[in-house]
Amino acid sequence: MELTRKEFLYHYTLTPEWLQKISQNLGAALIDGKMMRMPQQLADGAAVFLEVMPGLSVFLLDMHFHKPIAITRVPKSGLYMAYYDLGEEITTHLLNGTPHKAGYSSKLGMAFMDSGIPGSILPPVGARSYSLRLLIAKDLLHQLAAQNHTPKVHEALFDESKNTLYFYSHIDSRSKILLNRLKDKNVEDPSFEFHLKYTALFLLGYLVERASRFDPIINKLSEQEILAIKASADELMNGLLSEFPSIQTLANTAGMSVSKYKLLFKKLLKDSPKQFFLKEKLLLGKELLESGHFESVSQVAYELGYSKPGYFAEVFKKTFGINPGTLIQSP
Repeated sequence: MELTRKEFLYHYTLTPEWLQKISQNLGAALIDGKMMRMPQQLADGAAVFLEVMPGLSVFLLDMHFHKPIAITRVPKSGLYMAYYDLGEEITTHLLNGTPHKAGYSSKLGMAFMDSGIPGSILPPVGARSYSLRLLIAKDLLHQLAAQNHTPKVHEALFDESKNTLYFYSHIDSRSKILLNRLKDKNVEDPSFEFHLKYTALFLLGYLVERASRFDPIINKLSEQEILAIKASADELMNGLLSEFPSIQTLANTAGMSVSKYKLLFKKLLKDSPKQFFLKEKLLLGKELLESGHFESVSQVAYELGYSKPGYFAEVFKKTFGINPGTLIQSP
């Protein structure tokens, strides 16, 4: 299917100007400066933008697209963006023309980045797209995160000449509960704005708390380095039924030395490449156990490349706190 790419220049702001520009370019209706509805031939559903408090705004997109479309963001610094995707199918993100996956059918549904990094979103056709973005003033996040580290480390983390704040991850369990509750609500409900603001405030609190547990890795990243590490993570997730490739192979593919590759991978993905791979393999194992397509834990273990099902069961229980056999569903 040929992509209908809507090429226009917009960048996020904490006020509704950016949404007005999108609405004009897409021929969408903008209601009260808050709710955007697409032309029916393009999409059903709505997008809602709210100013939550000074320095924090939220944008929620809940739509079924009928035609392929690309929504392009041009870089302009000044804000941080936290992105959460709970769509029913894969949403493709283009970063400098390189596609990356997010959402239900892939593994990583959360991203945090500077709004100065360019990107496009290609939502799926015929499935529910559901995503939320927190737009955060840099001064606000700087203030909220001040207690996370020593003053010296804190200042270095927010010094854009020395460090890039950026990471991809899973949506943490508390945030996912909040988002799923919001997902069940109707945007036409008179109380919806209250629930959206409530969700945004708690998501911001969870984000700051979660970031406090990350090792402070001070490093300035180029867009090319970000893309190379993200592509490497995608490659690992696409090869979960195989053995872990060598670090040297991964570093060569990313065009980096081994030491630089390991450092930047941990900075963006918050795990070493090997730890990331093993965690993703176990998460895939959990999905397979619950899928109803396997009759035993041994079948799942062999499918994932474990030669000893007992070892798989032991690691699984240590990770999730339950015996894998309790998840087996009858085919």
